[in-house]
Amino acid sequence: MKSPITLRGVVRRLQYSKRLLINRRGDGVHSPFAFHFITRVVRNRRPYYCFEELRGEVKRRRKDAKTCPPIHRVRTLELLFRTAHELEAKNILVVTSQPTTSLLPDYLRHTGYTEAIHVLSVDELQGVSLPCCDLLICEYLPEREALEQLLSQCISTSPTLTVALYTPSPRWRRFVSGLDKQVAPRLALDLMDLCLYFYDKRLTPSRYKGVY
Repeated sequence: MKSPITLRGVVRRLQYSKRLLINRRGDGVHSPFAFHFITRVVRNRRPYYCFEELRGEVKRRRKDAKTCPPIHRVRTLELLFRTAHELEAKNILVVTSQPTTSLLPDYLRHTGYTEAIHVLSVDELQGVSLPCCDLLICEYLPEREALEQLLSQCISTSPTLTVALYTPSPRWRRFVSGLDKQVAPRLALDLMDLCLYFYDKRLTPSRYKGVY
């Protein structure tokens, strides 16, 4: 059964089409790293061997509201897989609403590089000693102060940290854009419902918009 057409869905498609027309060739992307990442990772449609089985699990979870995680769109899950694979992320921290329902560990453990995946709920962030991570994925965003503190702690232990923030609505995108400058990334990729932040100081400070 096809999903019903909604005003929000129509607006999203129009925004997607506009960005696709503007950024389809990577015009305006001057950072070599960003250009490589956008062309080789963000726009990569090549399937990996594990995707077929995982798509079945995603489809099953989406049918049950109790087990459906915040990120349940196949394209988003596969992009996060490709991101972790490209970065060869060994230690990954996932922050979500209900750790037992997240599909991200199922995807991330197949990259071939992952050594540890830590999954925490937003309620567990206060007063906990955070593990060192190469990649931080916020499937569900905590309050602003908690998010800024989380980013500060992760940056302090990993100078080449990469962060993925899931922003499924304009409200969340405005929320992310207002973060304190102290946790501002060197390079930011705004992909509409996903913001990728790169903190490696060797990168040229820049911000780009795109689609996947």
